[in-house]
Amino acid sequence: MSPQQLQLHFTVGRSGTPITFHENIPAAFCQRDAPRDLTSRWVSQLVDTHEEEVLARHSGRPCLYCGKPAIKLHTTLAITLHGNPPTVFAMGQPLCTKSRNDPCAIQAQTTINEGLQSADFGRGTEIYKA
Repeated sequence: MSPQQLQLHFTVGRSGTPITFHENIPAAFCQRDAPRDLTSRWVSQLVDTHEEEVLARHSGRPCLYCGKPAIKLHTTLAITLHGNPPTVFAMGQPLCTKSRNDPCAIQAQTTINEGLQSADFGRGTEIYKA
């Protein structure tokens, strides 16, 4: 099977305008029964590869929680590898820290968790760990 073309749409904060990357993805990863451990690692590496460029394009953005200069994105993914085209939506929250134990990182994860638990979160969807 030849590779397929994946679309990675990256948004930062409430910017609204995504930065789109096109990447080859192994066709086997686009099957509904593709091994989650392999696809999760592959998607994580892909997002990590583009994070620095995305953050650079949004230079000067402050941390969403304290206002200090952002040095990292806390990224939440929505993934549809079996779609046509295979698609990853990466929503990044600018943070002032790379430590998961920092208060800003904890607040970012709390915000995501609250959104996932809200009544507005899509029914019939599944959480995909990346």
